[in-house]
Amino acid sequence: MKLHQGIFVLVFLASFCNCNDDGHQSVVIETPSGPVRGYHEALHDDLYVHRFIKIPYAHPPLGDLRFKKPKPVGRWTDEQGIPDKYGPACMQQEIGLNLEFNPECSEDCLHLNIYVPGDVSRDKRLSVMLFIHGGGFVIGSAGEYNGQRLAAQGDVIVVTINYRLGLFGFLNLLDPIANGNYGLWDQMAAIRWVHENIEAFGGNPDSVTIFGESAGGMSVHYQTLIPANIGMFQRAISMSGVVNRQSIAKNDDLQKVLNMISDKTDCKQENKAELLKCLQKLPPADILGIINVYELMTPDNFTVEMLMGPSIDGEFINGQLYETMHDRSSPGTSFFRSLDFMSGTTSAEGSLLYFSLMPNFQETFNFSVQDGIPRRALCEAIIPGLIQELYGNRPDLSQKLCEFYTSDKGNDDQSNRATDFYGDLCMVTPTTSALIAHGRKNTAHRTYNYILSAPSPAPFGPPPPPWFRGAGHADDLYLLFDMPNVRTENRTDERHTTLSSRIIRYFTNFAKTGDPNSEELPVTWPPYYVQTREYLDFDFELSVNKDFHVDATRIFQPQLRELFRNEKQEL
Repeated sequence: MKLHQGIFVLVFLASFCNCNDDGHQSVVIETPSGPVRGYHEALHDDLYVHRFIKIPYAHPPLGDLRFKKPKPVGRWTDEQGIPDKYGPACMQQEIGLNLEFNPECSEDCLHLNIYVPGDVSRDKRLSVMLFIHGGGFVIGSAGEYNGQRLAAQGDVIVVTINYRLGLFGFLNLLDPIANGNYGLWDQMAAIRWVHENIEAFGGNPDSVTIFGESAGGMSVHYQTLIPANIGMFQRAISMSGVVNRQSIAKNDDLQKVLNMISDKTDCKQENKAELLKCLQKLPPADILGIINVYELMTPDNFTVEMLMGPSIDGEFINGQLYETMHDRSSPGTSFFRSLDFMSGTTSAEGSLLYFSLMPNFQETFNFSVQDGIPRRALCEAIIPGLIQELYGNRPDLSQKLCEFYTSDKGNDDQSNRATDFYGDLCMVTPTTSALIAHGRKNTAHRTYNYILSAPSPAPFGPPPPPWFRGAGHADDLYLLFDMPNVRTENRTDERHTTLSSRIIRYFTNFAKTGDPNSEELPVTWPPYYVQTREYLDFDFELSVNKDFHVDATRIFQPQLRELFRNEKQEL
């Protein structure tokens, strides 16, 4: 047994209470941080878990701790853990997605939840999967993701975490006094808390996989490039999100935020120390009101501005990691390549486009997204707007992309080509880049790629237009978690249940050994090699294919052409 930062190993209390006042069978365990109460919850097929929820991993970031790195929680004496109510989500705006899960929000939100399969025993030394939620760094919470099924079927401990969002998590005053990325530091603090405490829950701190989706997948990739995380986890899964061209705010965008603060509050930016003190005293609602994402959207253009996300702070993020992750001499890339890595996307990530096109944009270009996305809107606004934002003034690239994503097969196909453009730009090409950066000449650690093709019975976000085809963004989450946002009762059949069981088995096998395969699974999933570029297609019938949207990747990343030119060359 290990000592934890000078604290002697506490005796694990396996003393089950008959029940608590609410009738839940419970167990209290002693962790290095203090006592935690968990609750027995039966599932089906004789499976059950113990759920430990609302466990603090850092001090509440209130008052002088607002816009600061998380402060370690230390040790508590009173029991933590409540029977049936998750802790509050971190502060966030309602952005109009009409999600059914609307949690209470609070700045006192730095909690995590733990799901332990079966009985809790320190001797089990189970592998651990720590999930980082998505939501564009502005919405989401750990409470949306019930990890019971994943834990019970996969026989792993599942952890879900909150982290600060929006300006609370990423305000950068362009000064060392408050230089952003507090949400990423929160994630790191939660990962460290799990490493130091998970043995008490029966987990193995030397077999931890971090995984996340969308902004959570991007966060996972960030964490794999930070050498301070060495030893905290051994594997990583980035789902529909990696470090990309959009993922770091530019200084011009950060200055826009400072200007908005001056316009909308009484806090002025001449003296950064005084500005910080003023912002720390504002009511939380005033902070939320500084940026309205809809005010940033113009009716005749389509751009991406990272005003409330990661930025270069000189400490957590030193530069454009999207470029430097291919530099095998850098400490961050060396750490990344010392892990086992899995990454993939859905087949139609561009579903994000159809519910991002605002009514005034549709009116300007005289179309309704329900009827389709016309070539004119794609070629005159969507492509050049995004290319200008991400690549600079490149009319040649915009024209080439317009030609590539133009279809002569009718309105429905043209509309899906438009969503393909958005998905390829934002998700597919960056994922390919990350896989190459990890797998190229890396014989010591494994790389895996997947695509989810099976459409969800209850797609994420607004109902998809009738022309849309494929599995959209976030449509993989219901296969791993029971989610209040994804109401699938009476809308799933045996195909979905079977696919869910298979994905859980592949993912948890990977978390345990670095190899997703086992004898009971019907298809052998080959590693991703730069020469072969194979992936597992998660459809109702599994298959191994290669080169998902490779022609698009060649256009977006010319520097990768040499890697694709000759499959037999040693890379």
